[in-house]
Amino acid sequence: MADLGSFGVSKAIFDEEGNLLRRGRKSRTEFGLLFTSYWKKEFYKNMFFENRLSLYSDYINKFGNIDVDWQLNVDLVVNQYFKANVGIHLIYDDDIKAKEEIAGEQVIVGPKIQLKQALGIGVTYAF
Repeated sequence: MADLGSFGVSKAIFDEEGNLLRRGRKSRTEFGLLFTSYWKKEFYKNMFFENRLSLYSDYINKFGNIDVDWQLNVDLVVNQYFKANVGIHLIYDDDIKAKEEIAGEQVIVGPKIQLKQALGIGVTYAF
């Protein structure tokens, strides 16, 4: 994956004959400004709302483009045995380019919003 340049890292360099000259990077270092916010509130008895927001802008590459990492969770305590969790996690990173298959060929189309939804139900029992 690193040799392909996946996930925003520098990809491998090959010569004209296809021989590997330099392997792809496995990590990426950035220098920038990070703003983080966290808020948790009990809005009803045994119901908690949690909000986490991280905004990041790289000083060196494209300052002003903001990467967003936002999580919203609602935790519900039904009784001493059952708990439930509903959550949404949204990510936008300008450096991560999405690919789509167009006419049988993989084409880079640019950054996209990533969204994950979660529902968790748990059982707790103390021995």
